[in-house]
Amino acid sequence: MSAVATPHPTFQALDTVDWNNTGSILHTAGSIFDAITHEPGLLTALLDNLATDTHLRTMCEDYDFMDKLVLYDSPDHQIRLRLHLYRTGYFDRPHNHRWPFASRILRGSYLHRLYGRDDHFTEDTDPDTLTPIMERVERPGSTYALHHTSVHTVQAEADSISILLRGPAAKERFLILDKTAGSFWVYGAAQETPATRASKIMNSDQLDQTIARVRELATATTTATED
Repeated sequence: MSAVATPHPTFQALDTVDWNNTGSILHTAGSIFDAITHEPGLLTALLDNLATDTHLRTMCEDYDFMDKLVLYDSPDHQIRLRLHLYRTGYFDRPHNHRWPFASRILRGSYLHRLYGRDDHFTEDTDPDTLTPIMERVERPGSTYALHHTSVHTVQAEADSISILLRGPAAKERFLILDKTAGSFWVYGAAQETPATRASKIMNSDQLDQTIARVRELATATTTATED
């Protein structure tokens, strides 16, 4: 269990969430997101804790075009709050998820496409045959909840920041469709090989630099809003 068990009173309502009901997820996540958005000291406190919390630091991951910071983790309930920092060129491929989640944009924007449920979503599905049933630009304040069966993609502008609250895993793996390299399954950390896990974890310097960058961007966003 992280040292920040309940970083804010809104987190206490997580025990009441029905993670199979997106309305229930959105209601509680929205309250937490509002606290982070309107109480700048909360995000600062979460980042301060991450800077020294060994458990959370080992869960932060680095990818080609984005960084994932874990701000809160409740292992007993399999609930996690993450912050995503997107770099230039970020886009992802059609995918579902192992768990349901809610997300809010704190800074920047991204193009969000939703393709429907994963009932007929297999390794043999051609990404070019997928037609979005919803396509919109998510901007600061945009909030949504998705069931784990939802298939979607995100294409973000550089330095966009989002926060994501994920619930308990509903399945062991999720599928990413990749027309160029071939589609593949991705498993949770517990099923990953040591080599795979090591390739994702941010080293200490990377993590500290990312935390500093998030602080810088968050401060700039707050200042611009106040002006």
